[in-house]
Amino acid sequence: MNSREAALKVLYDVDVNSAYINSSFNSIVNETELDLKDKALLSEIVYGVIKNKLKIDYVIKSFSKVKLKKISPWVLNILRSGIYQILFLERIPDSAACNECVKLAKKYSNKGGVGFVNGLLRSVSRSKDEIQFPEYKDGVIEYFSVKYSFPEWLVKKLIVQYGEEKAERFMAESNTAHGTDVRVNTLKTTLKELSQIFSEKDIKHTISEKAQNIITVNANINLTMLCEYKEGLFSLQNSSSKRAIDVLAPRTGDFVIDLCAAPGGKSCAAAELMENKGEILSFDLYEHKKALIENSANRLGIDIIKVGVGDASYLNNDLIKKADRVIVDAPCSGIGVIHKKPDIKWKRNEEDISELKDIQLRILNNAAEYVKPGGVLLYSTCTVLKEENEDNIREFLNNNTSFIVEHEEQILTDKAGESGFYICKMVMKG
Repeated sequence: MNSREAALKVLYDVDVNSAYINSSFNSIVNETELDLKDKALLSEIVYGVIKNKLKIDYVIKSFSKVKLKKISPWVLNILRSGIYQILFLERIPDSAACNECVKLAKKYSNKGGVGFVNGLLRSVSRSKDEIQFPEYKDGVIEYFSVKYSFPEWLVKKLIVQYGEEKAERFMAESNTAHGTDVRVNTLKTTLKELSQIFSEKDIKHTISEKAQNIITVNANINLTMLCEYKEGLFSLQNSSSKRAIDVLAPRTGDFVIDLCAAPGGKSCAAAELMENKGEILSFDLYEHKKALIENSANRLGIDIIKVGVGDASYLNNDLIKKADRVIVDAPCSGIGVIHKKPDIKWKRNEEDISELKDIQLRILNNAAEYVKPGGVLLYSTCTVLKEENEDNIREFLNNNTSFIVEHEEQILTDKAGESGFYICKMVMKG
């Protein structure tokens, strides 16, 4: 199986079986014996197609007499793969893209499908410079939707909430590859020492200005394969996520509750700031996710984290008024991390937002019960939608007058490394 066939299988899995892109991609990589060059092409096609799916489908509709929903899923995803290569990958000759897609059609379709793929892709290749995409003057929503391949409901919501300029920048940066942020484990090393190690290994990186002890790596490398990762010198954590813990500012000896903890990044970041002194109760809804948190803590040399299974939307009477700090990294739409999970654009719909808002508020109201007088409640999400963020906090504060906001910020995604992230630190009056 070559990289293009592997890409087709992932695209089909995501499209037809609603698989998560990262999970499906990793599965196919483990099944195949592709070299680094082929893995790079596999990644480029899969993430490129899903990132630009709406724009690619617009092109297919412009050239096809057959409606999109009438095209077989195998053929449709072969076309998407081919058009992505023709329109977005200059280093691949159009003829090679067409020929390889025809080969796939011969294996995954019939004679009619082969002719359809061949004819449409060669037409796109001949006319690619004359494709008429929507123009701004014809309607801003459709223009941005096709240009950045965002669903129209989300384009409209972003423009209403942030204005055209910020909304466009967010969409553009969500389609841009970001660096990989790593959090230095200060229990085992220092920012300076880890930076020196990366330099000696010729790993391009910069010191982040967005959060404490974060290094942004700008290299195509599997950091989890490094011995320094296995020895617990660092973890993978986006600077926006780490900034939330910097804002929380847990102290040595604190009792901290993390209600939606898996995979454990915030719990471990808090433990490092606490110098591994105190106690952290980390809960997650699912039993199988306990191991993710426990394994991270063990690798990092952290022993103050106790992991439990619990539904944060139900009140735990044993914890009322016990915690110095409570972390609510709430389940959310994930709109802020489209840059690394582009399938979110197609998995989410507008109706999801109100359902998520209800869940978030239930968790937040329960979390408030666990905070001691004078304690801190941290609410964070990896989304930029105000219904899930500011609106939730305003409603929460109206019903919980004993809390005051000490810090609030909405981070929009940034190609320097940040994800779209909301952070609100509230203090309970003593």
